[in-house]
Amino acid sequence: MPPKKEEPKGTELWVEITWLLAGLFFLYMLFARIQEYLAYYGQGSVESMWARILVFFFSHIWPAVKFIGAIVTISAMVGIWHSVRKLHQIVDEERAIYGPFPDELKAEKEGEAALKNEKWKRVITHINSNNPSDWRLAIIEADIILDELLRIQGYHGDTIGEMLKAVERSDMRTIDNAWEAHKVRNLVAHGGGDYDLTERDAKRTIALFESVFKEFGII
Repeated sequence: MPPKKEEPKGTELWVEITWLLAGLFFLYMLFARIQEYLAYYGQGSVESMWARILVFFFSHIWPAVKFIGAIVTISAMVGIWHSVRKLHQIVDEERAIYGPFPDELKAEKEGEAALKNEKWKRVITHINSNNPSDWRLAIIEADIILDELLRIQGYHGDTIGEMLKAVERSDMRTIDNAWEAHKVRNLVAHGGGDYDLTERDAKRTIALFESVFKEFGII
């Protein structure tokens, strides 16, 4: 990953100093103009003096206040937009480091479960067939679902047998069922038509797979 370009650390400090100096300069100019006005028009009654002050304020000061307010508003909007972009970048970086957030992970697992359900429906269709070839296909497809389930749970290995060896009994109550069903799958896959698979044995094997999948809530 290419190194990230960092902003100068003093940038934010200089921005704050600039705004502070601008504010002080504005206040200085405001009081200087008011002082000059009072010095020149200070004669007369108090009411007339305040009336003149108000006229001076709305004629000379208020337009400047509106102009500065517009600049501050635009600057604030730009700052908000910049902050939102930075926030999205931080979220993307956290997702890349720590993986999906809980809600995203939940949605992902729900999607995976729906996919497994579709595969399981095909397994049930095959096992309810009168054709022994479909029974064999049902067992092989159920074993594929088992492989995906183990990998989702975080187990690694080139074969299902290697992953099952890494499973603790406390983490999978149906570990014995998974082993037995997988062994039947191996007999079916390697024995081919020479392996005599009865309908009773086929349905019992699918029932073993089913107990494992129900434990993990994917069917």
